[in-house]
Amino acid sequence: MGGRGKMSGAVTIGSGTGTEAFLAPGVNGAAGLTTQSTLTFNADGTYSCEVDTGRAKADKITAKGVTINSGAVFSFIALDSQTLAQGTVFTVINNRSLNPIAGTFSNLPDGSTFTVGSNTFQANYEGGNGNDLTLTVVP
Repeated sequence: MGGRGKMSGAVTIGSGTGTEAFLAPGVNGAAGLTTQSTLTFNADGTYSCEVDTGRAKADKITAKGVTINSGAVFSFIALDSQTLAQGTVFTVINNRSLNPIAGTFSNLPDGSTFTVGSNTFQANYEGGNGNDLTLTVVP
């Protein structure tokens, strides 16, 4: 599933045992995707997140409750090759529920860092208002 816009129902990415399924809010450009209900990533689900380093914008999913089941994967794609300012924060999952995000992506533990091009990002599942997934540019 890819694109921009709003959905009214619950969204589930992957069946848990099938072929890999992707959620890509922006295709060749950072964008936002909103569901007015819950979002679940199953074991065969992937969040394909783009960041446009030239514009300092990233994909963002907004949902009212987020569950990330064991085996779900986070895929990060950098568009452009600019170095971002240290401390820049991207909210890549905006969880509008009062409950924290349940689970983590298998390849993106809480507090972990990864480098793409000249930028290093740190993941925080308690970012934003305390229950969002944020990526912060760190040294």
